[in-house]
Amino acid sequence: GPPPFEGRGTMGSPDWKPTAGELRARESGTRRPLSFRASVSRRQCDAAALSGDKTIAHRWSGGVNCLELDETERRYLLAGTVDAVVAVYDTEQPTKTDRTTGHATHEPLIRVAKGSAEGAEGGVGGARGTGGHLFSVSCAAWYPVDTGMFFTGSFDQTVAAWDTNTASRVLAFPFDAKVYDISMSPNASSHCLVAVGTGHPQVRLCDPNSGNVTHTLMGHREAVWATRWMLGSEWILATGAGDGDVRLWDIRRAGSFMRLDASNVRAGEVDALEEALRAPDRGFIPAGPAPATRRNVDAVPAHLFSADAVRCAGSGWGRSGGGGATYGRRRYRGGAYGDAAYV
Repeated sequence: GPPPFEGRGTMGSPDWKPTAGELRARESGTRRPLSFRASVSRRQCDAAALSGDKTIAHRWSGGVNCLELDETERRYLLAGTVDAVVAVYDTEQPTKTDRTTGHATHEPLIRVAKGSAEGAEGGVGGARGTGGHLFSVSCAAWYPVDTGMFFTGSFDQTVAAWDTNTASRVLAFPFDAKVYDISMSPNASSHCLVAVGTGHPQVRLCDPNSGNVTHTLMGHREAVWATRWMLGSEWILATGAGDGDVRLWDIRRAGSFMRLDASNVRAGEVDALEEALRAPDRGFIPAGPAPATRRNVDAVPAHLFSADAVRCAGSGWGRSGGGGATYGRRRYRGGAYGDAAYV
């Protein structure tokens, strides 16, 4: 018989597919391509539902903190849980299939249970061993070009590297704060650094080849919660922290070269850029209260300097003293960072 849930709005159902009339209209040119594509995409979204013939079996009691699908084959799913369990699933090949209903069950190919401080070789920061993390697994990442290795970060203040073939820990980086996020550059050819965000303001870059922390990026004022490498460059890293800032770093230079400040924004319905371009020229206004150091100037790439740049006022900056809602918008000379830049 047919598998369960067939024809009930799942992606396996043909309900979302274009009809013969729609195809003829598209072929004759009476239906515009964008309209045809939007119609099919909308029906695909409406038809999306939980799979009725596939189950991912979980072998833990707590919630799931992170999921990561490998970029190499788009097949192996890495999961980290609240109760310190790490699991790897094959989403393509099921472990078993019910011959009557066709229902497929996916059991974990690898399951690393919660470890213990006494049983872990070398303690919490031990280099090798099969013991898992001591506390919640907060983040996970595959090695970008090979599914034979993956990394996990945990609230036990460690980042661990795992061998997928032996399901064992081959390397561990100990820190002095909870690990919130890790990431690796998907297109790096010159390095294999792991960016680590922890409860401290510093961003750490770990090198699995040497087993050491090679970079410490300083600039945030609170815990670093998010790290992502740019797709366009293997050297550019974006980080977000509890201080509300998003910073961009060129790891070949000192200091962040761009800062997106949460306190220096306007309401979403106001086009600050358009208003700033129409602002009158009122003379030079420095971008920061302190003179630029040589380190800060060197950290700014040449393409960010401009001969005619505009400084957008933040909320509350430049208000009139009488309580009015007039915001200051002033054009200055000296480039995107001005003659008095700060990071």
